Amino acid sequence: MILEIIDHTPYSGIYRDIYFSRENGLEESRHVFLKGNDLPARWMDKPVFTVAETGFGTGLNFLATWQLWRRHSDDNSRLHYISLEKHPLDVRTLRLCHALFPELEPLSRQLCQQWLSTLTGFYRFVLDAGRVTLTLCHGEARHVLGELIAKVDCWYLDGFSPTRNPDMWSRPVFREIARLSSTGTTIATFTVASLVRQSLLNNGFHIRKVPGFGKKREMLTGVMESRPNIRVQEPWYFPERTDPPSKTATVVGAGIAGAQSAYHLARRGWQVTVLEQESHVAMQASGSPAAVYSPYLTAKPSLEEQLSLQSFMFLLNHLNESDPEKIFHDSCGLLAFAMDEAQRLRQEKISARSLPGWLVQPTTRDQAESASGVEYPFAGLLYPKAGSVIPGKWIKHLLAHENIELRLGKQAFDFLPGKEGVSIVDPNRQILSDAGVVILAAGHAMAWPEVNWMPFTRVSGQSTFIDAKLLLQSPKCILRYGGYLLPASDGRHLIGSTFASGTISVSPAHEADKQNLHDLETALPRLVKPNHKLDHSIESAHNGVRMVSENRLPTVGAVPKQESFSHQFRSMQKRSYPSSDIALAYHPGLYLSGAWGSHGMTGAALGGELLASWIANEPLPLQASLVRAIHPARSLVRSLKRKKL
Repeated sequence: MILEIIDHTPYSGIYRDIYFSRENGLEESRHVFLKGNDLPARWMDKPVFTVAETGFGTGLNFLATWQLWRRHSDDNSRLHYISLEKHPLDVRTLRLCHALFPELEPLSRQLCQQWLSTLTGFYRFVLDAGRVTLTLCHGEARHVLGELIAKVDCWYLDGFSPTRNPDMWSRPVFREIARLSSTGTTIATFTVASLVRQSLLNNGFHIRKVPGFGKKREMLTGVMESRPNIRVQEPWYFPERTDPPSKTATVVGAGIAGAQSAYHLARRGWQVTVLEQESHVAMQASGSPAAVYSPYLTAKPSLEEQLSLQSFMFLLNHLNESDPEKIFHDSCGLLAFAMDEAQRLRQEKISARSLPGWLVQPTTRDQAESASGVEYPFAGLLYPKAGSVIPGKWIKHLLAHENIELRLGKQAFDFLPGKEGVSIVDPNRQILSDAGVVILAAGHAMAWPEVNWMPFTRVSGQSTFIDAKLLLQSPKCILRYGGYLLPASDGRHLIGSTFASGTISVSPAHEADKQNLHDLETALPRLVKPNHKLDHSIESAHNGVRMVSENRLPTVGAVPKQESFSHQFRSMQKRSYPSSDIALAYHPGLYLSGAWGSHGMTGAALGGELLASWIANEPLPLQASLVRAIHPARSLVRSLKRKKL
């Protein structure tokens, strides 16, 4: 058991220690961490303030900080709270612990409504209408800290006592704390152990003992006076992030990637102009009548799966906040069938991993019938929280933010240096917008030389409507069998989709509709009525072109200059340089969100949050390894390491 409550105090069975003081845990948090870091005085007049702690535990420190932030902060300021946790608690246990402090109930309720995962990884929560961001980092402290990309203003060092949990207080952990800190960063901790004092001194902190809480005579506080020289690993991926000339942005493309990027910047108070060459939003790859969102699981843990899981959980909370009445999304669940031996073996390996039931459930044939409402399906995997979205409606909702201006029928042709930073011009060289940064999110329409060297492949896919009367039974959830079948809406089912690599045609083809129906009949022959009249039962729904990268991962981040970057990389291979040395190897103020393939609806929300965090110089929501895996420079780095360029 991770936690049990003894005498109204949570106790860790793993570390044989209490989570907080028996006298008053909330007052202890306020004394040790809030007062110890001189809060709220230190966040006054700061638009963004970042707190990091080394043990989330019951979340009491977070709730106490959030409560103080609500009482003593500007309406336009934002709190980032980063917390590490090796043994995350389930939501029921959290509620039991929070119930010990009734005054925190409104905040606890918000947090617990979004709480899902106890899986390893980074999970971002957006709370208090966007004013508070919590990034939970589940895993070993040393590994998690090494994956963080952030500038921390103050630290709560709170990971059980050094004698009970020595890994939390190891030298590598303190080195990472120093790397993430700056001159003026403060720390506070309940312990005065000599190991902790010396480690902080060795890493640039000036420390002092001050009165502790309750029966504890002393505690430590400190401030970083001189940050040690710390070697930057893989610096070519992370040019120095500086504040842009103005909090203005232009987004090229009004599909789901562009809408999410615009929305998450607008939510931070940025003024965003969205340029779309079509007469309506969601006319290209995002124009399907419905899009499926679901996690992508692999036979064993992988980068692809980790990115998908973190994106999926961020999306679920984002959808619940954006569409609580479920006007444009349906969380009906998805049942995936194994259609061949390779898929069956893959599903067996996923089932053997003991993943949580809210994420995926192995189903027998009878269970599959019960979940789907369809007789004689195969055994498979049920994803209970998967579902579908009407892309056009959601994109319109996102772009309706008061800080976003949507300009339709505007073709972005080129970009030039502008008064605000970057100007976008049309084919007649007329300025369409001028902003601090530009985000390219126009899918296959992006033919600009700044990005067309990247190894993208165009894939055309067509979906089809079929009359609900064509089926003998109506499924209650999404069926995935290689293609997909959605529950009926307005008397029709949506099925799809074809896959034509290298094709850029967007004109619907009747042959593609017949292929979609044939695939459904082949996979689920007992579902489709025999001897049906084909021409009166099917209709083209949507044909769009998606961009796919060489490793099937999206491409999100700052855009490098191909030649300059390659030159800088050669000089950096021999020794490490600070990231500022390669600032000139990137196009100033130019970012990209693309190559989402068939996972755009699941991933683009966290992709937009990543770009907004990067541009606004805030902590990133993804691990460094994932940021590198989807970075626009990745193919250049890989080729240069292999000496192919």
